[in-house]
Amino acid sequence: MKRKETTKNSTKKRLFFSFFKKHKALSVCLIIGAASVASFLVVNYGRYVKEIVETYYLRTKNFYFNSDKLTTTGKTYEISPWGGTTDYELHINMNSLLNSLKGTDSQIVYDVSCTCDNTVTCKFSNGNSSERRYINPGSHEDNFNVVVTPKTTSVFDTGDEIEVNVVAESVSPYHEVLSARFVLKVGNYGVGYTIEDQMGRLYLDVLVTNTKDTDPALVTLDIPDLTKVNIDESNDILNNITNSWNGTINGEMDYQVPPQSHNNSYMKKIEFYVQPKSSVLVRYYKRNPNVKYSTMDNVVTFSCLNCDD
Repeated sequence: MKRKETTKNSTKKRLFFSFFKKHKALSVCLIIGAASVASFLVVNYGRYVKEIVETYYLRTKNFYFNSDKLTTTGKTYEISPWGGTTDYELHINMNSLLNSLKGTDSQIVYDVSCTCDNTVTCKFSNGNSSERRYINPGSHEDNFNVVVTPKTTSVFDTGDEIEVNVVAESVSPYHEVLSARFVLKVGNYGVGYTIEDQMGRLYLDVLVTNTKDTDPALVTLDIPDLTKVNIDESNDILNNITNSWNGTINGEMDYQVPPQSHNNSYMKKIEFYVQPKSSVLVRYYKRNPNVKYSTMDNVVTFSCLNCDD
C-alpha cells in the first residue's frame, strides 16, 4: 500500500515539474510576479516602519512640524468647482504644536516649494515658486498662500483638472518633509463642499470651497447625528466663526454658544465666512474609525446663505 502511494506521489511530482519545463515562459512570469509582489510589500512596509521610527524620534526631541493640509504621506485634495479664468488661492497653515499646551521650544526654519501643470503658474507671496519661512516659538504658527494663476494662452473646459503640488521641508532644528497634492477641477462658479475620509482613520475632513470672484459665502456646517462624528475644537476656523450651536448626544439642539466661547458640551453646528476664491478645511473626529464617510452620507451637512447668488 505504501509503495502505491509513493509511486502516485512520484508521478504527481514528475507531472508538476514536466509541466513547468514545457512552459518555461510561464514559470519565469510566475517567479517574476511573486518576486515583484514580495518586493512591493517589503518596500512599502519598510517605508511605513521608517516613517513611524522617524516620527517617534522627532517627538522625543520635542519637534512638532505640522500643517492643516500638508502631511508626511502627501494627502490629495480635490477642489471643485474652479472657474478656470481667475486666480485661486490655497491657504495653508503651519504650526509647531503637539497640543494646546505643548510645542517646539525653538524656531523652526523651513522651505516651501510648489509645482503645477504648464497651463497655470503657482507662486508664493514673494512672487516665486519657493521661499524660506519660519515658525517662531512664541506664536507656534505660520501661514502662507499659494496663488494659482491660469496662463493667458490656456483655455479650460468643464471637467478639466489642474494639479498643484506643495512641499514644506524643515531645515532646522530637525528635518521633516510635509506635502500635499491639490487637484483643481474646472466647473461653474459657486460654493460647495466635499467630505474626504479613509477607512481606519480617526478623522474626516470637510473642504468648503468658494470660487466666486468677489462675494464671501456665509456657510453653515451641521452634524445631524453626534454619535457618528464630533468637531475637532482645535480647528483654526473656530477663531473666526460668526455663530455656533451645541447639541445633546441624541442629536437634539441644545443651545447657541457665543463665538469663541466653547464649553465642554458637544458642538453641533458652526457658521462662518469663506472668502472669495478660497477654501476652508474643517476636521471632525469619527466615533467609529472603521467607517468611511462620503458627502452623500450627510454625516456633516452643508448650507449657504448666498450660494445661489
